[in-house]
Amino acid sequence: MTRPPHAKAAVLAAAEAIVKDIGAANLTFDELVRRSGITRGGIVYHFPTKDALLQALVENDLQHWNGCVADKRRRTSGPNADLLAYLQSSTEPDEETSRLCAGLLSAATTSKALNEPWKRYYEKHHADVARASADPVMACLLTLAADGLFWQETLGLSPLSRSERRAVVQRMLELAQPQPQPQADAALPPTVPAKTRRGGTR
Repeated sequence: MTRPPHAKAAVLAAAEAIVKDIGAANLTFDELVRRSGITRGGIVYHFPTKDALLQALVENDLQHWNGCVADKRRRTSGPNADLLAYLQSSTEPDEETSRLCAGLLSAATTSKALNEPWKRYYEKHHADVARASADPVMACLLTLAADGLFWQETLGLSPLSRSERRAVVQRMLELAQPQPQPQADAALPPTVPAKTRRGGTR
């Protein structure tokens, strides 16, 4: 029997809410049934294991992040546009994404399979940004700084005040702008030696 098409979405929405509220460790079939209204059989039909469900949550989250970066990229032009779009997306406060990532983190630390999508995401974006940047090393430095800021805030470890955060992000965006190359001094005309006459110079 074909399952209703909305059932999968309902299970994912309930799982996301559970992970945000009480963490991946507390994601159980009983809690899923209670929150989603889908039977255990319906849940298992779409997600045979808890790991499969968590994997789907990670993939959904990465699709959201990719969409945010793509949206910023469409509205950004000029040199280093890929880098600027990545920095703007990564440093834009997103409480719901942070709650989901924090809830998933405990499971991700013990699951290589769950880490793999995030690993591919970072590898792709860092490579794309570096390849499209005038200064790949600076691009790498700034993307790592943006990622570090996101995870510090996700874990509640950031020491920055709001004003300090704004200043840090602003400086990151300034550093991402292509720096003008210094122009060589205009060539000076050659020195013309003074005319000399017999007996000295006049």
